Amino acid sequence: MQKRWINFLALMVFGSLVGCSSSIEKVTNPNAPTMEQVFNEYSGSSADEKKLTERKCVLLQRPALDNEIRLPMNPYAQQLEHLYPRLPNPDLFMYVRPHAVGSSGAPIPAYITRFTMYERQPYALPGETLESLKIENDFLIQEHQRELAEQRNKSSNRKTKKGNR
Repeated sequence: MQKRWINFLALMVFGSLVGCSSSIEKVTNPNAPTMEQVFNEYSGSSADEKKLTERKCVLLQRPALDNEIRLPMNPYAQQLEHLYPRLPNPDLFMYVRPHAVGSSGAPIPAYITRFTMYERQPYALPGETLESLKIENDFLIQEHQRELAEQRNKSSNRKTKKGNR
């Protein structure tokens, strides 16, 4: 049993020494770009000052569009309000009775403090609220009515074609 442990230990020492015998030059490419070069290439912030000044000029010459200024918020934010509506987070009020604090017994008068029921603002997942179900239901009703109207148009077109023959 002891011989097995000695063999295992010798094998582990030998394995660790073999792993350390290679050099960094053999493992990596010495002609590879540095991290700074890779960052500058992908971020577009090259050290070339000429390119940087050209970009600034192009951005400053671009006219501001009217609808960029007038939009109160991103149009996708309104869609998110319907997808993930906020759930109610009621305010709670707590009455704190007069009490003494510390070793000196300093008196603290009574007061009322206000806090929300949940630490974080809760949001509903899509389809969890009645309003989202109503929106989905209205959409399905409109879709069904559109399909019925298309079928009526097709049937009336067939009747007029038969009447023209």
